[in-house]
Amino acid sequence: MLDHNNLEEFSDPINYDMQDRSDTGVAFYRALAQEAGGSVLEIACGTGRVTIPIAELGFPITGLDIVPGMLAQARSKSLGLPVQWVQADARTFDLHERFRLIYLTGNAFQAFVTNAEQEALLQRVWAHLDDEGFFAFETRNPLLPNTKTPAGFFALETNTEEKGWPSFVNANGYKVRVSTTQVYDHVAQVVHLTSYKRWQEGEQEYIKIARTALRYTFPQELVALLHYNGFTVLRQYGDWDLEPLSAASPSIISVCRKRT
Repeated sequence: MLDHNNLEEFSDPINYDMQDRSDTGVAFYRALAQEAGGSVLEIACGTGRVTIPIAELGFPITGLDIVPGMLAQARSKSLGLPVQWVQADARTFDLHERFRLIYLTGNAFQAFVTNAEQEALLQRVWAHLDDEGFFAFETRNPLLPNTKTPAGFFALETNTEEKGWPSFVNANGYKVRVSTTQVYDHVAQVVHLTSYKRWQEGEQEYIKIARTALRYTFPQELVALLHYNGFTVLRQYGDWDLEPLSAASPSIISVCRKRT
């Protein structure tokens, strides 16, 4: 059980966008939307980093997220596009609609930290996925050796010394220094991450602390989880360049179809 709601990192949507300006995964999910050829649902869409580029292709897309502030930021960036924003819990939502493509990105799958949460999410996806549609998502690869863990990935270890990450300039023009500490629970397969954002405004120093829990699911465990929740894995990749999954891959990217 967590003593927080696992949403603390998303309390400041404007600066969330300032910190993450990447296009990671955009080309992959845009291509998948074109392959699916119909309506799209993104779960845990955040501020629309990937949702909006798919909407720009002309596909009707729904972005679903539990944090109202993130959706407000997404709406402000998507005027005139064929996108609907819905505030809902990914574990319980019911849109009374089926989609040709449903996906999660930004490693959002890892925010579902218990078996029950993973299964609740997958059951909602199954209920909303067209029989010929695709379900896709990525998760960090827990097999990646600690010595090869690149920036942006968290090794399965406990480290109470702060690790520095790339800084960014916030919406008010101040440089924000970012660092993290972490504790790994081997039994639950969960990294408990604490992030620290520090910046100076004149003589005053500010700090924002946020907690995040990340579940790590091993490759064969993931295949079994999908199978027993009604999905078949069509293909898996280890990176956005579509390289095969290996122990050295930074990600496990899965494209699935429902078993009917």
